[in-house]
Amino acid sequence: MKKYKLQKLVPFVLISSMLLTGCAKKGECDLPTRHVHLYTKKLDNDITITKYIDSEFLKSYGYSWNADFIEITSIDEKIYNLLDNRGLFNAFDNWNYLYYVMANNHDYLKFYYEYTTTESYTVTDNDGNVSIKTKRVHHDGWTEDPYYIHNTGKTRLYHHKYFAYRVVCKNGKYSLEKSPLVDDIREVIEEYPYVPENCFEEVYETFRFFSIKLPDLSPDDFDTFNHPDLTNNTPNLEDKEEPLKLTLSNGK
Repeated sequence: MKKYKLQKLVPFVLISSMLLTGCAKKGECDLPTRHVHLYTKKLDNDITITKYIDSEFLKSYGYSWNADFIEITSIDEKIYNLLDNRGLFNAFDNWNYLYYVMANNHDYLKFYYEYTTTESYTVTDNDGNVSIKTKRVHHDGWTEDPYYIHNTGKTRLYHHKYFAYRVVCKNGKYSLEKSPLVDDIREVIEEYPYVPENCFEEVYETFRFFSIKLPDLSPDDFDTFNHPDLTNNTPNLEDKEEPLKLTLSNGK
C-alpha cells in the first residue's frame, strides 16, 4: 500500500498568510507551487468541518477559504480534486463531527398501515350525460404513529450504518472505493479515511406484533443491531493516536 503523507510547512504558511490576504479577496492566488487551501464549514451545532481544496474561491459549496495551505504534488492534486468532487473530507481531521453524527443518530420504529376506502367519481358519456360511479381505493404505507387505527402490526426497526471511502489507483487512474457498512465509523476509517457529511445509510429489520402492542414498543426493546461505542470519544476504537494522512490504496 502506497501512502502519501502531506507535511504542513509551518514557517512558510505564517509568512504566506500575510502575503495572501489580498489574493483571498480576489479569489485567486499568485503562489507558484502546487498547493491546496484549508476550507472550513461551521454547522448549526457549532461543530466545524475542515478540508483542503484545490481552489482560490472565497466560498466552495458552503466552505470558506482560509489563508493556510499545504504544498502538494501533481498526484496529490488529482486526489484532492477527486475528493472534492465527491464532497469528501479526512475523517481524522474531523473526528468531532463524526462523533456528533453517531451520537445523534438513534434507532426508531415505523408501523405499516393498510386500508381500503370507497371513493366516488364522475363519468361523462359522449352525449354529455354525467353519472357518478364508485371505486375501491387501496391505501398503505409506513407511519411513526403507533396509535394509527389502520396499523397492521407489521413493524420496522430502523438503524444507521456508516461508510467511508478510500482512493484506489488502477492502471494509472484514480477512483474512490466505498467501505462496507459498519455500526461504528471507526471500524473502517483507518483503511477508508475519507467521509461525506452524510456518511450513513438506514437499514431495517421487520417484525410483527399485535396492533394493540405497538404503543408500548420502543427501539430499546430490540437487540437486533450493534451500536457505536459512545463511551469512547476518541477517533480510534483501541484508543490510539492516529496520524493525519492522505492514504492511497494500490487497488488490490
